[in-house]
Amino acid sequence: MKVGSLFVLALLLPAILPSSAHAEIYKWKDKDGSIRYSDVPPPSNIKNEAIGKKIPKASVAPVVNGSPPVVDKEGAATSKEPAPLSKEEAAAKRAQEAEAQKKADEAKQAELKFRQESCAAAKRDLAMYKNGGRLVSTDENGERKYLSEEDLAAGKAQAQQGVDKYCDR
Repeated sequence: MKVGSLFVLALLLPAILPSSAHAEIYKWKDKDGSIRYSDVPPPSNIKNEAIGKKIPKASVAPVVNGSPPVVDKEGAATSKEPAPLSKEEAAAKRAQEAEAQKKADEAKQAELKFRQESCAAAKRDLAMYKNGGRLVSTDENGERKYLSEEDLAAGKAQAQQGVDKYCDR
């Protein structure tokens, strides 16, 4: 054999094996009484037996959510869990969960941004009140008004509350 054909065989073999591993084999008797084997199921009116991909019976039944296992008429334990979802249902469920996770992440990011901006503003205000000097505010008529000592103390306390609330220490 040439090296090239061995290389091709080495590439094709892994591609062929999975398809044969998932095939289910059926055994049945035809109308003449001969036993037949095939990977294609026989017609529905013929009694058959699947001999590939058999699932072994569990020797010990698992306990699910503290409830005793359900045992079928052959003595095999079955669970009360819902049937597995189809590929389409599972994909839709994953997409829905991903969308919910994305929305939760966006909400966290928005909250983090708000906290950072509020922290910066509170620190800026606290620094302004701590520096002292004469601070001015504007009243409802648009006129400038100098803050009194009580207003300065109240503003400083409010800025400190903002720092305590929004800034992580």
